[in-house]
Amino acid sequence: MIALMAAGAGMRITFRDLPNFAPIAAIALFAGYYFRSASRAAVVPLAAMCLSDMVIGGYQWHIMATVYTFLTLPVVWNGLLHRYLKIEQGRWTETAFALVTLLSCSLSSSLLFYAASNFACWPGSKIYSQDLDGLMHCMVQGLPFFRYTLAGDMFFGVVLFGSYAAAIQLGLATNRQTTSLPTLAEAAK
Repeated sequence: MIALMAAGAGMRITFRDLPNFAPIAAIALFAGYYFRSASRAAVVPLAAMCLSDMVIGGYQWHIMATVYTFLTLPVVWNGLLHRYLKIEQGRWTETAFALVTLLSCSLSSSLLFYAASNFACWPGSKIYSQDLDGLMHCMVQGLPFFRYTLAGDMFFGVVLFGSYAAAIQLGLATNRQTTSLPTLAEAAK
């Protein structure tokens, strides 16, 4: 849990020059999958955001509240992930469907974050008019940031879940090798 928090904060700080290219949503998705408790899983992205915001700096409170909420939201996909992403079983035949499930959860999280964070910037803004045209302009102006959000969510999601799957596979392979080795007594015969 602490390693995920530290990695999230560290990567967000490291990649701060790429706007919205961050591992936080992917970490929330992974935490939702990995931890049994949704509240424990939700603490991970929130703590990573708090830690990194101490270095990067904050912004308007209502936008921060929206950002924190929607970066924690991927935790709710835990049911879907547990149903269709069966990493522990190590079945390669389900890999394509599992990858589609992972990418779908990540994409939906990115889209919801984009819509919510841009909508939060629009009310009371001096940059955008307070009508439908202003809202649409705000959404269009957010598209370059969405590109980075989507890239970060997909990249870090695949890295996190792929690393976890690889670790599980290595553990399964190691267990198979050690159980097939002859005992010392059998080898002496």
